[in-house]
Amino acid sequence: MIDPILQQELRSRFNPDGSPLRRHQLLMLDMLKKIDRICVENNIKYWLSSGTCIGALRHGGFIPWDDDVDLEMLEDDFKKLRRVMRAYDGGDLVWQDSRSDFEYVQPFAKIRDTRSVIHEIPDTDRNYRYRGVFIDIFAIRPSGSLNLYKLGGKLQTFFLYRPQYIGNRFLRRATIAFSRLLVTKGLLRLISLVDGLVSNGQYRHLPGTAFHRPRFKSDVVSTRLTKFEDTELPVPINAEHYLEQIYGDFHKIPPLDSIVPHISDISYK
Repeated sequence: MIDPILQQELRSRFNPDGSPLRRHQLLMLDMLKKIDRICVENNIKYWLSSGTCIGALRHGGFIPWDDDVDLEMLEDDFKKLRRVMRAYDGGDLVWQDSRSDFEYVQPFAKIRDTRSVIHEIPDTDRNYRYRGVFIDIFAIRPSGSLNLYKLGGKLQTFFLYRPQYIGNRFLRRATIAFSRLLVTKGLLRLISLVDGLVSNGQYRHLPGTAFHRPRFKSDVVSTRLTKFEDTELPVPINAEHYLEQIYGDFHKIPPLDSIVPHISDISYK
């Protein structure tokens, strides 16, 4: 855990109480608690991932400058959560993927808050149906070939990310529909099938995602609870090794002047 004096200095610089970023973080924390309750009630295993996991282990909560949340789970749990969230009638959260939002082209899902609107950098979300504060939900599956996985990312970028910038709505949506048929339902499924044949305990996000570093079955076979802000949330059972394989020395604070925000503005309904 980070030195308390340094932690307070970082909090004062990036997310002091009452600041726009802190308000954003507290809304994401509220969303996390709701998602955690849904997952516990439905026997869905998930864990804090990437920077959110670093925040839990290094800061006891959010990294002071962090403006997003990442969760991971096995593909079967992802499908189960998708079914549960589609039936969710709370009115405050909504599941976003290509089925609920046609112009959403990411290979992972988001759970959005319905009471806010954000503006991302860059503004690839400008055509989305849902634009509230979000939590990213990543599915992982067996993956043994880095080259195949990178090929999936290139296909995703060329056929699905680039069409988001087409100005004509009819042409943009027609291109996305064609690309989904060719790439999402065709080539990426084939890549997943071949890539998973000999994985040797390695997992990666679904093909098309840009994060190449593998996760290992031994690290995520189970989870443990750890402090996150004013609650406890799950991290991989071997969270330290999990993070070291992705980031190296995750305890090291990056150069503070290099930090770039993902969110430019948030409005609340």
